[in-house]
Amino acid sequence: MRIALILALFVPFCANSQQDLMLVDKIIGVVGDEIILYSDLKSSELEMTKGQANLSAPELCVLVESLLYQKLLLHHARLDSVEVADAEVQSQVERRLTYFVSMFGSAEQFEQYYGKTVAQMKEEYFDVIKEQLLVQRMQSEITKDIKITPADVLRYHNSLPTDSLPLIGEQVQYSQLVIDPVIRESARQQIIQFLDSIRLDIINGRTSMTLQAARHSEDPGSRYKGGCYPLQSRGSFVPPYEAAIFSTPEGEYSPVFESDYGYHFIKVVEKRGDYYESCHILMSAKVTIADFDGAKLKADSLHKEIIAGRMSFKNAAVRFSTDKATRNQEGRVANPASGFRFDVAQLPAEMNLILQGLDKGALSEPVLVTNSEGAQSYVIYRLDERLPAHRANMEQDYEIFQSQCDAAEKQKEVDRWVAKKLAWTYVSVNEDYQQCSFEFDWLKKPR
Repeated sequence: MRIALILALFVPFCANSQQDLMLVDKIIGVVGDEIILYSDLKSSELEMTKGQANLSAPELCVLVESLLYQKLLLHHARLDSVEVADAEVQSQVERRLTYFVSMFGSAEQFEQYYGKTVAQMKEEYFDVIKEQLLVQRMQSEITKDIKITPADVLRYHNSLPTDSLPLIGEQVQYSQLVIDPVIRESARQQIIQFLDSIRLDIINGRTSMTLQAARHSEDPGSRYKGGCYPLQSRGSFVPPYEAAIFSTPEGEYSPVFESDYGYHFIKVVEKRGDYYESCHILMSAKVTIADFDGAKLKADSLHKEIIAGRMSFKNAAVRFSTDKATRNQEGRVANPASGFRFDVAQLPAEMNLILQGLDKGALSEPVLVTNSEGAQSYVIYRLDERLPAHRANMEQDYEIFQSQCDAAEKQKEVDRWVAKKLAWTYVSVNEDYQQCSFEFDWLKKPR
């Protein structure tokens, strides 16, 4: 068993607290000042198996060692004063909660299932996610000085038996030019004016924040709570929101302002130094058919310019693509797992259909595409390369061996770090797990 070098930050929202069997908790491990509870082990097991089965005894031992390793990282992160900003933690909490609320369809269904409000979930899991980020940050600190050279990669490749080299299926590399529909300024102004009218009605006592938030706010975390959030620390929300908080007197309402989420106005309930309590109503301008027609017209025009040779695809992507990630790399679409290559077998069927009809360097017609968040754009695709199935080799697959070599060197560094820290870090493991065959000497047995 090898301790995983890059830890997945599991989302701690998978257990239904109302339905799971209640078990008496106990400490099953101590590493420095950090403890591991039996409930931590069961939560991790549930996350791994998705509740479909129980792990075997050897598999549980592997999981226990993984938890011991995480606590070792956390303990030394605190000793070394590794820091994670509260704003970063809050951003992770918001992102994960938004995702899970969307899976349930509404904040009400989410809260009914878990028996807790969204605000309570945010507060409950703030420290959990902060610890996870500290672990990840400490792990990065351990391996930050690892640098591999082409000579290292070649030595690594040469050390592998020929028959162990992986078979690579057909792969493609492709680029995209994305044109999002642009919401008309008149629609933006209409939202701003509507929100301002609500704000003035509340100020003048003609309606209430609670009623208007329930009717109009698009924030699932506060819509049915009067638009309100309990006491938060500075850095918990996006900068425009907090700029409005700290420029508005306590008990008063801010003007309407814009953030990445849309348009808001805020009521400042209370301010205590760097802490504040607030209520808000959030609305966003909606894309219309006319906006989509404009995006289609622009995409068609760019397609004709590129086909006619009056503009290169790269220049068009840099100048006009609305997708920041690919625009900054001349339209090339990156695969986090393998550079810019995608296995044909793993591509969505729609994407495969588009690319199958293209020769190298050819463009697709503009296609209406819906992204993972439900937003639609017109996209022009270009096939950059098609690689037939083959056995991995240094000429075609250098990045694969580079990644494997890098991971191997980092794993060696982590192994050295764990062995060194275990020599002087207090560790105690419950007797239920002392028969485990751990990779490292967590039990401090004589060797």
